[in-house]
Amino acid sequence: MNSLFPIIIFDSKVWCIKLYLYKNKKTMKAIHLVSFFLICYMSTAAQHMGMVRKNYISTYYDTLLNINIDVLDSSTIRLGSVNTTTGLVTNVGPEYNAAISLAGATINPYANQYYISDGYLFLTFDMGSGNIIANPNIAGPFQTAAFQNFRFNASDTIIYGLVPNNFYSTVYDSITMTSYQVLDSSHIRFASLNPVTGQYSLIGNVILNNMYTLAGNSIDPHQMVYYYSAVDTFVGVDLYTGNILSQPTIQLPADTYFENFTYSCADTAIYGLARKNYYSTYYDSLLQMTMTVFDSATSRLSKIDPNTGVVTFISPTSIGFGGTLNGSSFIDPVTMTYYFSTGADIVGVSLQTGLITSSVAKTFQAGAMYYDMMRSTQNCYGALKVRQNNPSSLPSDLNTQAFSVNIKPNPSTDYVTFQS
Repeated sequence: MNSLFPIIIFDSKVWCIKLYLYKNKKTMKAIHLVSFFLICYMSTAAQHMGMVRKNYISTYYDTLLNINIDVLDSSTIRLGSVNTTTGLVTNVGPEYNAAISLAGATINPYANQYYISDGYLFLTFDMGSGNIIANPNIAGPFQTAAFQNFRFNASDTIIYGLVPNNFYSTVYDSITMTSYQVLDSSHIRFASLNPVTGQYSLIGNVILNNMYTLAGNSIDPHQMVYYYSAVDTFVGVDLYTGNILSQPTIQLPADTYFENFTYSCADTAIYGLARKNYYSTYYDSLLQMTMTVFDSATSRLSKIDPNTGVVTFISPTSIGFGGTLNGSSFIDPVTMTYYFSTGADIVGVSLQTGLITSSVAKTFQAGAMYYDMMRSTQNCYGALKVRQNNPSSLPSDLNTQAFSVNIKPNPSTDYVTFQS
């Protein structure tokens, strides 16, 4: 048998450093990836896409109050992109009279598609034209049409998410003489979804926690793990089996929450905002009791250890009130910047120092007002699997045989990091 040897190939199209293990130098036949993480990012301009909402307002005169009152008449959505330097939100494609769910959105950077759900349909937007090119009904083994908290995995091009399975009881109302259903209990299952057909497929048989928060989600495409927040625990789910790999308690001070988190392929860490709420107490003389009310909040860029739940603050002080959950976040792996939306502004924070590097007000076109569910094509582009589903298939001498490393092109001017 020919000896095994590695080679590092630099892909200039996507600025990707890929490490392969070859069996034969003549045939250059790759047999396995070795256990190193690989750094990839797009050399072309990244696209930061999201949903642009425009509200239409009707005005009527209230004769009792003698004032004009504005009421929401209808809303439209369309695809849009944001420039993190100028804050300009550019409309992409036509407007649609449709609703969107804030329970999930994701991007397939290879197919140039943006996905979001309206709660019943799974919408696919072409990021070039802004057109909806598919809108199948969400369906699967359960009666529910909900597929939530989903994320595209760049290393296997599959969309993973959570499916709530609700159980109802029937109650008879003797006054109205009608029967109606009330939610009795619920549990969550892990699943994948085909965006063309809308069919979701359950993965494994494990029942997950019966709730999750809109704090975000992330996928480690190298180790093939899906992460989500279940209030006070940080849950890691095996993409292959649906089994829970980790679920530590999130280690934070009282009244502090870790949210808007995302995985960074540049350094394999999970970053997010640690938000601390402050409350004021006052005595209500009418109710004759002490009341606690929300006073203010601070946020700091932080990262979490998914195995221990320990959250480490990166920002030395507060960087503001914090982001909107539906605005989400993304990481620029070139500048090592974490971007999030405060609602009015797009803010960039250094992953190294935790300090704000940019903050620009969002501006809109054609009367649009809101920019939600922001996602980016840049982070994890071209990521490759390191942990395989069947580890026993790896050659026995993979971690014991000494070998040298070749880098192409040589010399290389880029900073390269390896981690076993």
